[in-house]
Amino acid sequence: MIISLIIGGLIFCGVSVFCFYKANYCACTRAGQCDNPVNHYWLGAMFSALISLALCCLALHVEWGTLLWLILMGSCFLGAFISSKQYQYKQCKKTTQASALLTNEIS
Repeated sequence: MIISLIIGGLIFCGVSVFCFYKANYCACTRAGQCDNPVNHYWLGAMFSALISLALCCLALHVEWGTLLWLILMGSCFLGAFISSKQYQYKQCKKTTQASALLTNEIS
């Protein structure tokens, strides 16, 4: 029972981080269309984080559950951050290779 509650907390942590990054992406790319504070992604991030916190606290009581929740959220955010940096690096590398081909053809 405790393991299933912790796994559920981890799943909801992942959903919360996904919604958070999706809300930030939406706010950065379509600034006039979805930058209100109460859009679906922000609400999804907040509710998923609260559900995850509740599941972790049910599994290990308040003190240890909160600590576990902080570790899970930190791990999910770190994983998403590293993945984002890797994706940006790959996109930059592809752009550099494409521009190198263009400059070689012109010369």
